[in-house]
Order: sequence, then structure tokens, then C-alpha cells
Amino acid sequence: MLHPVLRTSPLHWLAALAAVVPVAAPAAESVPPSPALTVELGAAWQLRNTAQVSNEPPNTRFKIDDLTGDGPYPAGRVVLDWPLGEKHRLRFLIAPLGIDETGTASQPIVFQDTTFAPGPIDVKYRFDSYRASYRYVFYERERWTWSGGGTLNIRDAEIRLQQGALTRVRKNTGVVPLLALEGEWRFAPGWFGLLDFEGLAAPQGRAIDAALKLGYDVSPNITVAGGYRILDGGADNDDLYTFARFDSAVLGLTWRFR
Repeated sequence: MLHPVLRTSPLHWLAALAAVVPVAAPAAESVPPSPALTVELGAAWQLRNTAQVSNEPPNTRFKIDDLTGDGPYPAGRVVLDWPLGEKHRLRFLIAPLGIDETGTASQPIVFQDTTFAPGPIDVKYRFDSYRASYRYVFYERERWTWSGGGTLNIRDAEIRLQQGALTRVRKNTGVVPLLALEGEWRFAPGWFGLLDFEGLAAPQGRAIDAALKLGYDVSPNITVAGGYRILDGGADNDDLYTFARFDSAVLGLTWRFR
């Protein structure tokens, strides 16, 4: 996992970036928006990954990251941005995330009312996201552009434990609404900073996907951007307890269809 000093600093960066949005600036020259396809690749580390299924005794709460290790693990996503006009944007995203490792349990694990003995155990963790988002550009000037809206996130999750012939699997697929906020700062010719946030919290759980990136326009059609991404979330209800956080170093390539 990344060093502890990085666990909270990205959140401070998000607040600092939002705080410096200018209240007034000259209007930018109007450039018609165009569809864009982004492919992002990264290396993800687990800062936390804890589960209990079902969320009551005799089932035990155990740390998946103690069995699988912290990483890094490959991560990536594909994003299609589709403008509906000057102010209205659609976004479609596919973001798979999976771990398949063999670890050693130091004590018995009771998962789905089934006991796995101390010793080698195969662990599979999967959390895939499929999203459709609407965003409205509410602020646009020469240097700053801000948009916000909402997202429907289909999460397809799985936890699988296997020890010899003994296998138990917990799968869950559902739709989660998220709020979306994106800010772009054009601080120098060709260069920009980017904040991309989707998330929502409730008493039963939370889901957060936030990234800070530095980008450069290689050409009018091609942009590269790299930075730091946080995936954090989980649920706490009668059926299960599961919370995880992944921090990633990412690099993406965007192609605009002009």
C-alpha cells in the first residue's frame, strides 16, 4: 500500500483545488465540445479490505488484504465522453478491478457459516463498475471549467474463498446512485490540472472514486494525463460487512473525435 502520509493528503488536495476557483474571469473563446475516448491504466494498492459474510456470528470479520497482500495490482478503465451541446455532457465508464491470490490464514475464518481452517487459502476479490453519468457545465472561463451532475453505478462484486474442495462465494450486483463533480484548470498553454470526483455516503455505506491528474495536450486530438486515484467504499448491513480502499497511480490517453 502507499505510505500513510498519502492516505489523507489527496482529500486535502481536493478541498484546496475547489477553494481556489476564481469568482470572476474573462470568458473563454467558445470551442465546440467533441466526443472523447479515454483509456486509463494504473497500479493499485490495497490500504484496507475487510469483510464479514453474513454480518453476524458465527461468521468472522477478516482482512482480505492480509491474505492477498497489499499489491500492487493492475487496474484500468475506459471512459467515453459524449457532449449533447455546449453545457450538457454524457459519460459512460467501464472499470474492472480484481484480485486472485493464494494466502495463508493464521486463524480459522468463518465465511457464509462455513469454517476455513488455518493454512493456505485461495482468495478472489472482484469489484467491477459500469457507469452512466450526466454532467452540466455550470462554470466555464478561460482557465477554469467546472461541471457537476449524477451517476448511476452498476457494481458487480464477488468474494470467493477456496480451500481444497471447500468453496464459498458471495456475489452481489446492484445499482448505486452517485454525485459527480469535475474541475479543469488550464494553468499554462497545453497544460491542465484535473479533479474528477464521483461519490455518495449514507449510514449503510459509501462509495467514492476521486482522482487528481496533471495533463498535457500532445495535439488538438490527443491528451495524456497521469495522477493519483482513490477508490473507497463498502456496506454495513445485516447481510454483509465489507469495506475496501484502493489507491492507484494512473496514466491515461484521451483521443478526441474532432
